[in-house]
Amino acid sequence: MERLNDDCVCNILEFLPLVEQIKMARLAPRFQELLCLIVWRKPRYRKVSVSDSILEPLSKEDYVYFFELTSPAMEELYIWNVHKKAFDSYLGRHLKRPELAFYLRRDYSNLRELCIADESMNNGMISTIAKSCRQLRSLSVSSAYITGKHISSLSNLESLVAPECSVELSYLAELLDQLALKHLDLTSNRHPVESTILRAEGSKRLERLGLSDAQAYGFPLAESLPQLTTLVVSYHKVSPQDQLAMLESTRNLVERSSRKFPSRLQSILCNVVDVEVALEQIAGLEKRHPRDTPKFNELLKIMYFLSDPQDGDKK
Repeated sequence: MERLNDDCVCNILEFLPLVEQIKMARLAPRFQELLCLIVWRKPRYRKVSVSDSILEPLSKEDYVYFFELTSPAMEELYIWNVHKKAFDSYLGRHLKRPELAFYLRRDYSNLRELCIADESMNNGMISTIAKSCRQLRSLSVSSAYITGKHISSLSNLESLVAPECSVELSYLAELLDQLALKHLDLTSNRHPVESTILRAEGSKRLERLGLSDAQAYGFPLAESLPQLTTLVVSYHKVSPQDQLAMLESTRNLVERSSRKFPSRLQSILCNVVDVEVALEQIAGLEKRHPRDTPKFNELLKIMYFLSDPQDGDKK
C-alpha cells in the first residue's frame, strides 16, 4: 500500500466499509489524510444523520473519532433521539453514543444546515452553535427551553424552524430585524407571535411562514407580507363541526380576496384516524362518521400557496 500513489489508495479506501476505513485511518497518518481530504468529503459524508445506517456498526470510540475528523467538512447535520442512542441500560450507565454536548463542541466551519430533535436543547446550546457554525443558513430545533436568545447571533441564518418552542416576543422582534430570514416556522409557540410578526419590518422578507392560531385564518399575514409564497396555519383541538365551519369561512375569504390568493385551497392537512372519511366530510361529499376512538381531529392545518398579484397565472 505504501508503494501505491494517492489515487490508487483512495480508490481502494472508497471500497471499504466505514468501519474498515476508520481502521486504515488509525493505521498511518497518510491514510487518515487521504480519507479526510478526499474520501470523507464525498456527498454521502457531507450530509450526515446520526441515524444513518453506515454509522450503526461503529463503536463509540470510532464514532467519536469519525466525527472529530469529518465535522469541518460537513454541510448538513441531522441529530435525532440523542438520549435514546446515548444510554444503553435503563440505569443510564453504559454509553453507546455521545451525549448532545459532544456534537455541539465540534468545528462546523462549513455547516449550512443543522437539525436537532432533542427536548434538552436550551439557549446556552444555541450560543455554542452560533460560535461553531458561522456559515449556518438553516436551523431546526424543537424544545420548550428555546426562548430565542442568541439566535440573532447566527448572522447568516435564512431559515428558522422552531416548532413547540418558547420564543419570546422581544427576541422574535430582534431576530426578525437583524436576520435576513426567508423561512420561519413557529408552530405551537408558547407565546402568541402573530402581532409581533405583523409589526416587524423584517417580516416583509419572509417567503414561507408557519404558525398556530392566526386571526382570520392567516389572511392579515398574507396581505401584509409581500414576499410570502407559502403560509401554513395550524389550529389544535378542532372538532369536526368546527373544522367544517372554519374551512367554509376560509373559502369565503379566499373568494372575496385579491388575486394574490388561489381560487381554492391547495392543501388541507389533518392528523385524523380515518383519512378517507375526513376528506369526504371536508369536501361535503359524504356524511359517514369516523371511528369513535381515538378522537377524530386534534389538529387542522390550512396551507396556502400564494401567487403574485402582478402575475396573471396563479400558482
